[in-house]
Amino acid sequence: MRLALAYGARPVHGHEIADFGDIPRKFVEQVMHDLRQAGIVSSRRGRAGGYELTRDPGRITFADVVEAVEGPFGGGLGRNGNEADSIIQPVWDRVRREAWDVLCTMSVGEAAARAAASPMYYI
Repeated sequence: MRLALAYGARPVHGHEIADFGDIPRKFVEQVMHDLRQAGIVSSRRGRAGGYELTRDPGRITFADVVEAVEGPFGGGLGRNGNEADSIIQPVWDRVRREAWDVLCTMSVGEAAARAAASPMYYI
């Protein structure tokens, strides 16, 4: 999200991403590596360097990001092979389908636009 909010302005340093999401810096580096490998972000070294999206955030879906970082979506839910799992398997299948539909139809750019338009309240 931090990269989407900065799209077209300047590269974003890893520590800014970590601070924005309250995420450990080492984890940010790992995720950025995966996103670079998938062609979603690029990086530049140096003082004026950082990370930036390779295309308009409106063309990057949450499904793109999930697959880049996690691999194929939906594995592991309700697949232990016992009788209870076979009964509930249709529920997990529907959860996966519905979640995947949402991830495929919502773009990072849409979420960033909503965030940019929402007022921030500080107490």
